[in-house]
Amino acid sequence: MNIKKLVLSCFGIGFSPMAPGTLASLLTLLIFLAVHHFYPAAAVGGAVVVVMMILASVLCLLFAGQAEKQYDTKDPGWIVIDEVAGQAIALLPAAITSGKVLVYAIAAFVLFRILDILKPPPIREMQQIEGGLGILIDDLVAGIMAGTVICIISFLFTFIQ
Repeated sequence: MNIKKLVLSCFGIGFSPMAPGTLASLLTLLIFLAVHHFYPAAAVGGAVVVVMMILASVLCLLFAGQAEKQYDTKDPGWIVIDEVAGQAIALLPAAITSGKVLVYAIAAFVLFRILDILKPPPIREMQQIEGGLGILIDDLVAGIMAGTVICIISFLFTFIQ
């Protein structure tokens, strides 16, 4: 396996026979929770998810379009680095919250997976974009939508209490 394929598959997770996208998202969640456990400062958690999102996005943009052409398949299922980027965005509200980090992180994971699987508008339309950007953008939009819902829920719970 070449390095590009290894990176795009998130070190082989993309070749899992069951739910590779969910496993890549779960890995992102577990990395975030491990960092938060050892370094609970919001700035650290926020920086970690931003770095994961940027790094995964850049690598996806650099290599995914080439892989799509090489394997003659639109958004190959084994490319899961885009799920890492989208999940990282969804985790941002959990990273910067002052409390209930675990609850918000799990909610972000569940919401992101639901949105990424069901692909409601405008997520579905984003998939029509060609190349690496098309592979990535639907997951980024799903992550933004999930993160927005988490922010609204967090605000409502803070307001109600």
